[in-house]
Amino acid sequence: MAKENYFVGLEKPDSLLFQEGLEWLVRGAKTTGGWIVVNQRESIGHIARHPGLGRLAIFHKRNVTRTIIADCIMELVTKFTIPTDGSKKPMLVFHPTIELLNKLEEIPNTYSMLVIPWLAEEADGWAKKNFAKDLENPDLPSIYVDEVAVTAFKHLKFAFSESHPRTPAEYRAALCQTLQILIENGIRFEPQAMQSALVQKCGWGPVSAKQIAELSDIFLSSHSPVGYDGHGPWEPDIIKLWKIEAKKKDTK
Repeated sequence: MAKENYFVGLEKPDSLLFQEGLEWLVRGAKTTGGWIVVNQRESIGHIARHPGLGRLAIFHKRNVTRTIIADCIMELVTKFTIPTDGSKKPMLVFHPTIELLNKLEEIPNTYSMLVIPWLAEEADGWAKKNFAKDLENPDLPSIYVDEVAVTAFKHLKFAFSESHPRTPAEYRAALCQTLQILIENGIRFEPQAMQSALVQKCGWGPVSAKQIAELSDIFLSSHSPVGYDGHGPWEPDIIKLWKIEAKKKDTK
């Protein structure tokens, strides 16, 4: 288990997330070097094609496991080449599976780890277990969030437990529609406050909460998230039920 654990969100372009991740790794690897982790070596192609990350393309060569980036020695790790010791180095993990994260947890002496998730749900368990922090907001505030919003996401969490979305797109659409209904009905909140409340009050995982906060920020800036067509699991008048349930809690 790493001494410090972090994650980033999902709604920024991969090119930005990957660059932020590499910059984080370089800062921490000045004296020790660092680990670059992918599920399998073939995954490097998707990463290296982004601006500023072409230096990683050398890992395509089967016999190459090390390279120098910004005067730091970086070593490649895959699910087939898990090191036996973390050597007190920082570790940058690209789009891990749950299986890979479980393996990485077992490495002793890893100083810090940053996960760039592919799906929020694949990183939530790791984030909860290891008290991982949002890299952008390591000290999330515990600010009041309208009880209607809390109720809405409790309902959505329960709905997912009863019938899980069939695809990641369907999952994301449900998050988007819930936020859209809340905002269109005058339920306001700060994205960071919502992120904190989702974990503390609603039972959502830290990475899913980060994604919801990012989506809420997009809606609150009068834009619509890319790929969202306005459809989801709820009928528009679901807001009435959320308000009734929230009022019941307020009167207890």
